[in-house]
Amino acid sequence: MVRDGKPTSFFIVGKNNSKQTPKQKIQKFLYDVRKKRIVKSLKANPHSMEQVAGYIVTGLGFSEVDKTKAEYKTEYFQMRASFILQYKPELLGDLAEAPKLENHKEETIELFMEQIEQRQKAAEDIPTDTFDIDLHIYKKDDGNNQSRITVEKNYGYIGGSASGSKNGFMREFDKTFRKVYQYYGVTQKDIDNNTKRYIELVKTLARR
Repeated sequence: MVRDGKPTSFFIVGKNNSKQTPKQKIQKFLYDVRKKRIVKSLKANPHSMEQVAGYIVTGLGFSEVDKTKAEYKTEYFQMRASFILQYKPELLGDLAEAPKLENHKEETIELFMEQIEQRQKAAEDIPTDTFDIDLHIYKKDDGNNQSRITVEKNYGYIGGSASGSKNGFMREFDKTFRKVYQYYGVTQKDIDNNTKRYIELVKTLARR
């Protein structure tokens, strides 16, 4: 289970999506109810990314992953490339514009995949002195259950993932992740201008 907005994934979907099941309709209705309640009650109470990082460690008991560890380096490498694609595509020159899938023919899909891979590789090759990120990974691991919260301080990104066998563990992590976002909060300016920070907070708090 993952709670984040990493821009590394894409989906090829058909034109005819199946209709929502009764269960999905109920879930959507409950989500909309929670969202309206949150929008109505949300007040400005912002914290900086530095404060969020401190809260994750001291308030929630996570430990920061050493930046020399392989797991950190792998995620840093992938996320830096993703952020280039999202925030600084102009650094890719002729590859700045994301490829488009014109149709669903096999050869078209293969070409599309090749273009995606080429663009990803170009982003990975951008030197760090041209573009860099300030990534921090926080982890809890008791052997059977593992949870991670990822913070990128330059762009205000918060992501999370969890896996485990304990009953109710995923639900517990969902609550923890919402606590992080709630602590991050929003400014009055975010509320007034419906910023990305505000939208992400509302969406995260409304999820169950």
